[in-house]
Amino acid sequence: MSRLDVIIPCHNGAHCVGRQLAALGRQRTDTDWGLVIVDDGSTDALTAVVEDHRRHLPPDTRIVTRSVRGGTGAARNTGARAAHGDRLLFLDADDEIADDYIAAMAAALDRAELVTAGIDYQRLNPPKVLRETPPDQLPDILTASLFKPHVLGGLMGISRSLFEELGGFDERLPALADVDLSWRAQLAGRTIGVADTVVSVGIRATHRGRFRRGRFQGHDIVALRRKFAAHGTAPVTWRGHLADWLRLPVTAARAGAPAALSALVWELGWQTGVLDALRSEPRPLSPLTAPEPS
Repeated sequence: MSRLDVIIPCHNGAHCVGRQLAALGRQRTDTDWGLVIVDDGSTDALTAVVEDHRRHLPPDTRIVTRSVRGGTGAARNTGARAAHGDRLLFLDADDEIADDYIAAMAAALDRAELVTAGIDYQRLNPPKVLRETPPDQLPDILTASLFKPHVLGGLMGISRSLFEELGGFDERLPALADVDLSWRAQLAGRTIGVADTVVSVGIRATHRGRFRRGRFQGHDIVALRRKFAAHGTAPVTWRGHLADWLRLPVTAARAGAPAALSALVWELGWQTGVLDALRSEPRPLSPLTAPEPS
């Protein structure tokens, strides 16, 4: 009998995870499923929030605690190891799934080993925040990025067999581990399925949040490009990085008012992250080798 486990990594998310837990409590499904919440070194009242919702959640609802914060990829891997099912759904604590999400994702996993869902940005974000967010910070599902399309980590469903074949999320790429896993799955010959359901996704509404996210992703893009260099992802160079700094005003202006300032803040974070990565010693990520010609 197939079993599905939902995994939610959470670091100090007590203020927002209740909304996602309430959505899980409203699921309309006959699927056998459980819930693993990974407390990734939180210092807030996460456990109390989970207990408040427990009566509406499946009997097999567990909190797995990491004493030291490891980042989203590490927390997702911890949840996957604790899960009992042969199918895994990864959610983000600050989003909200539709009431048919588990049923739709389970059906999609009958057809493909790696699946995603639609995205709704309207429901959780005020119009002002959406107007001030550059379009390229509102990714659509299966948007090609540098190499191949990827599945956002908070909208990912995957068979356990594929997850284990790929070795889970690369914990050395905490900000882009979902991109990395999606690319490796496709290189292994899998296609990505899309479930007929949606997730309402919250976006970062502060300049501090945008800068931090840009910095984390900019840092990891250097290692990600290096890892997939054999497949055509050009490595980040000092020359190219300098050119990107010089293009910052043009890049921000291209977003148009009123999103130009947000675009500038995100790009400043991204380029700062790239700079941090280039200045540090290369991390020991083994490049993926290109397939032998047939």
